[in-house]
Amino acid sequence: VDDFVRLNSIKKSRASAHNDAELTLVDTHIRVYEDRELGNREALLLESILQRLPPGDHLGRALAMNLLCTVCLHLGEFNRTQGYAESAMRAYVDGAAQYGALHLHTHLGQIRLARGDLSGAEQEYLRMEEGLAALDRARPGLVSICKALRSEVAYEMNDLNGCRALLNDALCSVEDHDAWLDILAAVYRVNTRLALLNSGIPGALSALAHAERIADQRGMPRLRRLMRVEKIRALTLCDEIELAREEIKLADLDRFINAPNWDDEADWAMRQGSTAVALARFLVRAGRARQALEVLSSAEDRAIRGGQMLAVAKLRIIRALALWRNHMKHEGVAALVGAVRLLGNQPFRRFILDEGPELQQIIQLALDGDHAEARSNPQLRNRLSELNHQWAVHENQPAHAIDNLSSTVHDPGYQSGNARYLQLMAVGLSNKEIGRTLGVSENTVKYHLKNIFRHLRVSNRARAVNRARELGII
Repeated sequence: VDDFVRLNSIKKSRASAHNDAELTLVDTHIRVYEDRELGNREALLLESILQRLPPGDHLGRALAMNLLCTVCLHLGEFNRTQGYAESAMRAYVDGAAQYGALHLHTHLGQIRLARGDLSGAEQEYLRMEEGLAALDRARPGLVSICKALRSEVAYEMNDLNGCRALLNDALCSVEDHDAWLDILAAVYRVNTRLALLNSGIPGALSALAHAERIADQRGMPRLRRLMRVEKIRALTLCDEIELAREEIKLADLDRFINAPNWDDEADWAMRQGSTAVALARFLVRAGRARQALEVLSSAEDRAIRGGQMLAVAKLRIIRALALWRNHMKHEGVAALVGAVRLLGNQPFRRFILDEGPELQQIIQLALDGDHAEARSNPQLRNRLSELNHQWAVHENQPAHAIDNLSSTVHDPGYQSGNARYLQLMAVGLSNKEIGRTLGVSENTVKYHLKNIFRHLRVSNRARAVNRARELGII
């Protein structure tokens, strides 16, 4: 805060246009770390500064393009983002700023992921790690950022064990030392999704509560908004539709459902593909499939223009479900095939598996010969078969039903979600009272208590509480 006050004081007494440009660059850089919104106004200002900076000012030009890269990333314009990121990296190299050049791999990896290039994203992060290792002075914070972003890649590949290991190595360091929105959002997004798989809604809500607390402490409203979108996603996937509906209202996102305008520059969250996917999925699960199709058309158009091809693929998966529920099975299969074909050989699995058995039925229909391309294209057929196999493995070994008792009860995801249930049982609350306390339905409570009993190898509430105390869970 003191540095920010001094910066404003310096700006008031600036002596030259060159100093003015430098101070604006520093001011914008501070805005990134303060999570203040950056939009078209800032992009125009930075482009103006870039034109005024002399060709030999490599670091000034690198910082301007670096910031333009960040602005375009937040605008959801990934084609422009990549151009600025690559130019900024070259300028940092020309200015002998090795760390500046290396950290641009984080942007390039995020762009590749958004474009549906999962392998390319992983390579960007690994190149960054290799570059950091080759330098004289270690930068553990930057290595943690690499691991945090690689955990998101591992999640999309459905490498859940690898994802957990990377996240465990990175989370505390990123949380303690980095206030950059994109990195924190990736960490908390992956942490929430793993918690949902491990412990269901209670685990996800516990992880989200922690993320929201950090967002409030640091004054990061956009991070909090992204976490609300994650909450909508978790509740919808668990068919807690009424709770999801309330979250949509609280986030002021229902207006985009009723009158979709995905080009609204005033709402930063709407430029993110994950928001559109979450809202469309909600509509399908809420029995409003026809309305979902209207929203999807607008959202897909916005994502295509921004180069967000992963969002396009995810939206087409939701479209397949919407068409299926509208009894348009052949069209649903075609939408599914289009989504899978769009990603080519990229090893995306998790976002498809997350949609559940209803989507598996559509994949099975495609394999059974209900789509001409699926019958005639061996590569596509192999991809669909592989996904079908992943479902079978997932059903037999769900992520939250680990057989080894010791590894289960000491898993952070298990303890963060299920310990809360055990604590509430220990004080004698009924299922209805536990549901009211945690904000979930009574059926959800019963579902998770059943899992807890199985994990602890007990048959009733009293024994579950006693066993949890013995193991140090509560």
